[in-house]
Amino acid sequence: MKKILSTLLVLILSCSVAVAKCAQCGHSNCNHNHSHYHGNHSSSSESHPVYLVNSNHRQEEVKFQNCDKHYAITDITTNYYSDGTQRVYTNSAIYNSDGTVLESDCQSLKHTIYEDNHYFLIRKNKGYKIIDAQGQQLTFRKYTKMEEIKPNRILVRHDKKYGIIDLKENVIVPLKYQDLEQNGENIFIAKLNGYYGIIDIENNILVEPDCEKIKPLYDTMVLKRYHKYGLVKANGEKILSPHYDKIKKLGEYILVKQDKKYGVLDSEGNFVSEIIYQDIKLERNKLKGMKYKNNWVDIL
Repeated sequence: MKKILSTLLVLILSCSVAVAKCAQCGHSNCNHNHSHYHGNHSSSSESHPVYLVNSNHRQEEVKFQNCDKHYAITDITTNYYSDGTQRVYTNSAIYNSDGTVLESDCQSLKHTIYEDNHYFLIRKNKGYKIIDAQGQQLTFRKYTKMEEIKPNRILVRHDKKYGIIDLKENVIVPLKYQDLEQNGENIFIAKLNGYYGIIDIENNILVEPDCEKIKPLYDTMVLKRYHKYGLVKANGEKILSPHYDKIKKLGEYILVKQDKKYGVLDSEGNFVSEIIYQDIKLERNKLKGMKYKNNWVDIL
C-alpha cells in the first residue's frame, strides 16, 4: 500500500512541475515547443507578427517621349503594414494608339526608338525581353538584367554572365564576363575568370583580362598586375607600365611610389615631378615634397 501511495505522489509532483513550466505560455496542455509559437521567453518583449493594414490602388497613364503610336497604363498598389513600412507594386500594360493591348503584366518597361523603329525593353515573370512595335518578341534567352547603355546597345546578364547585345539579340560582346562595369560612355572594366581587363562597347580589347585589379582614378585607370601598379588612359593607352609599388590619389593629383621614392602626376597622367621625394603632401593646396628628413620644398 505504501508503495502504491509513493508512486501516486511522484506522478502528482511530475504533473505539477509540467503545469508550472507551461504556465509561462498560458497553456495547460502545452507540448513545450515554445520557440515557434511564443518566442523563447528570454526577452521581456514579445515579437508581434506584421500584418497588412491597408492598400491603396491607383492608375496612371504613361506617355512615351517622341511617340504617338503607343502609351501605357500602370496599376500602382501601395500596401501599408502594421510596423509602419510600406511596399509599392506596379503592373503595366502597353497599348497601341487604337486601344488594343500590345503587352500586359509588365513589372517594368522602357520604350526606345532606333532607326525610326519602336522597341520595348520589358521585365516580366522575373526575366527581361525585347518586343517590337507589333508585339513580336525579339529576344529568346532568359535575361536577368537588361539595360540600354546607348542606342541599339543593351547590357544584359544571362546565366550569371554579362555581355552586350543589340535590339535584335545579335551578340556584340560575348556573354561570358563575370562583371562589366561601365567607365565612361563606351568603356568597360571586364571581369573574366577572376581577372580584370578593359574593353569597349564594340568588344575591342583595350587591356587584356590578366590584371588583379583595375580601378578608375580621375581621367585614368590604375592597373594591378603581379602585385605591381601601372596607369592607363580610359581608352587603354599606356601611361605607366605596371612596375610601381603604389599608385594613389592625393587631392587632384596622382601619387606614384617606386623604390621608396615618390613622384606626382596630374589627373590626366602627366608627370608633375620626378620620382625623387621621400614623402609628398598637400598643404593649403600647395604641393610639397620632402627630399631629406624634415626638409620640405615646394614642387609647384
